[in-house]
Amino acid sequence: MKILKITLLIFLFLFDYALSDTYEKIILKGNKRVSKETILDIANIKNNKLNLDDLNIIQKKIFNSGFFKDVEIKFDNKNLVIFLKENPIIDFFYIDGATAKENDFILDNLKLGPNKIFSENLLNQDLVLIRNFYKTRGYYNVDVKPILSELQNETLNLIIKLDKKNQIKIKRIFFTGEKIYKTSELLSVIESSEHGWWKFLSSTNNISETRIQIDKNRLKNYFLDSGYYDAQITSSEINLISNNFANITFSISAGNIYKISNIDFIDNSKNLNKKNFNDIKKISNKYLNNIYSKKNIFYLKDKIEDYLISNNIEFVSVSIGEKKEKNNININYIFSSEKKNFINLINVKGNSLTEESVVRNNLYFSEGDTISKHKIDKSIDKLKATRIFEKVNYKLDPVKDELVNLDITVAEQPTGSIGAGVGVSSSGSAISGMISEKNFLGKGIGLNMDLSLGTEKVSGTARTSLPYFNNTDNTLNNTFYAISKDFTNSGYESKILGNDTSITYQPYENIFFTPGVGINSDKVDTNSTASALLQSRDGSYTTFKTFYNVKSDKRNKRFNTTGGHVIGFGQDFGLPGSDIPYVKNNIFGTYYHQLSNEFILKFDSGVSSINSLNNKDVKLSDRLALNSKKLKGFESFGIGPKDGNDFVGGNYSAYSSLSSTIPNPFPENWNAKTSIFVNAGNVWGVDYDASKDVNKIRSATGVTMDWMSPIGPLSFTLAQPISKANTDATETFSFEIGTAF
Repeated sequence: MKILKITLLIFLFLFDYALSDTYEKIILKGNKRVSKETILDIANIKNNKLNLDDLNIIQKKIFNSGFFKDVEIKFDNKNLVIFLKENPIIDFFYIDGATAKENDFILDNLKLGPNKIFSENLLNQDLVLIRNFYKTRGYYNVDVKPILSELQNETLNLIIKLDKKNQIKIKRIFFTGEKIYKTSELLSVIESSEHGWWKFLSSTNNISETRIQIDKNRLKNYFLDSGYYDAQITSSEINLISNNFANITFSISAGNIYKISNIDFIDNSKNLNKKNFNDIKKISNKYLNNIYSKKNIFYLKDKIEDYLISNNIEFVSVSIGEKKEKNNININYIFSSEKKNFINLINVKGNSLTEESVVRNNLYFSEGDTISKHKIDKSIDKLKATRIFEKVNYKLDPVKDELVNLDITVAEQPTGSIGAGVGVSSSGSAISGMISEKNFLGKGIGLNMDLSLGTEKVSGTARTSLPYFNNTDNTLNNTFYAISKDFTNSGYESKILGNDTSITYQPYENIFFTPGVGINSDKVDTNSTASALLQSRDGSYTTFKTFYNVKSDKRNKRFNTTGGHVIGFGQDFGLPGSDIPYVKNNIFGTYYHQLSNEFILKFDSGVSSINSLNNKDVKLSDRLALNSKKLKGFESFGIGPKDGNDFVGGNYSAYSSLSSTIPNPFPENWNAKTSIFVNAGNVWGVDYDASKDVNKIRSATGVTMDWMSPIGPLSFTLAQPISKANTDATETFSFEIGTAF
């Protein structure tokens, strides 16, 4: 057998040698635009003895270059002859049926275009790219047809005709398997949303495969952050139910909840001392509890690396090791030495609209600084958080010794948005519109303009925010506003025009401080039916003010909050030179605590006061009141001092509320949330006439339901007052329909 194998190998070698041929010269035929040197460089022929396999490889290399639609190779009288038929050049190229923005994006990513070499292979690739581009935007039935017109001199015109047809909307979103949480809560985690008539300017209710992949990651991270270490989103299905609608189904495998049994810190770098370890252990006690949370584990890693940098422990990286034992996880934070690198040059690429300074302001380093993976990762995250860039990539190029150049390549994305909303409630109705831009003039400036037209209040604002003001981490805010208020039970109308300028900065983690100044002009007109004393307070007032606000925000998440708190304090001062100088104080706080998935407690409270700094009384429009959201069971502006038939507000106000979600009595597919509450409040103090004061604690209890109904978002409140004054305007039932988006 061994002899037979050797004989067979020798035979195959001799057979291959017999089929090989030797050439003396290479002759090219048919190439007109492509030079001989270019073709030979593509073919990469290294010797003059070639067999059949060699010829096939050479033929494929030349054909795959895209320059030719036909390649044939033959031996002829000791010459290697390559017959070529060149692909035509595209003279005219056009996409018919795309919008200007779609056209720009498509052209930037296509392989074909004007003055480029045409090939069937590249055309097919581009057609697939265009179809996928529209599928990610909900156009699942898009029809893409190429129209070719051959011209003389081996040129052609290419028109790609689009028929996008209907965008496929999301009818329903389902979650199956071990979903653990209510559908309404899972819907708040993902970006995709179900279709509703009120979302006519929203794109999140369009089917998008890209967005669905993002949603799968969001869902998985949500479970990982809640202790479900083995959580997987096993599938996401798109089921077309008509030419206009589709359903999405996410299948979830949650597994068991895991606890953190032990946390170890391992110093392989040998750069940390005993004090460093003690400090780091204190930090870990602050951020990690006994339930596994991927977010908190990586957040602690980030805080440890910040600690190392702030204590001049450079070139030490931190990695995470996890070991699973039954339903417990052991966490290791491992410290390793990192190569010393210093920044030589920072090169920013891809920012065609955005100024380079916007990118540099979001970096945690500059030329000459030390560089580490931690600093780079934080900088990349910060750049992405601006929502100006779709992609951010980097590359380190060694220069010499420990110097490196850093190339940062960004891909810009649309930064403007437009929205609209409509709301109808038992106390009135309103329509609103909004325009925002995150990168105004390419300087990273935030610009927001909104207009709200309501039955009791009309307002318009224009806000700008300039980050990194004066080369700091502070943000300069400026707001112009115009407000007209005419509450039916207040007895007066107020028209305010003003401007506020403030600076926001973060002195400590989760602590925000905002000082500012402002000026406004207020015209107060009382109703003809108001009392003589109230009518005497007509007039125009100018106010020069300064203010500050301090807020601590330690909520575990901004929407559907289940834990943490937000507390704040602020003061406004009407300065000398104002018609009525004053001081206004405001304290507020909200605390959340989750007892279970069904029961989430919320305690909300606030106290405010306003007093004149001279012998004049506070103007009517500055007096304090409570709306029906802070004090359920009573109308907005419906409690407190009255002058005749008109509520005039007070110099002081206070409210508190304790509520809890409860098991939903309605079918889960309603996406409804039910809560019970008890709240109390008071408005008191009349500086211009103490006899009008009514100082009494008002309270009520009841139930609320928020329902994402087929006609739009609905909110119902059924309340029963417990204590009230005889003059109060109660509201035992209220509703609201509609939302802004």
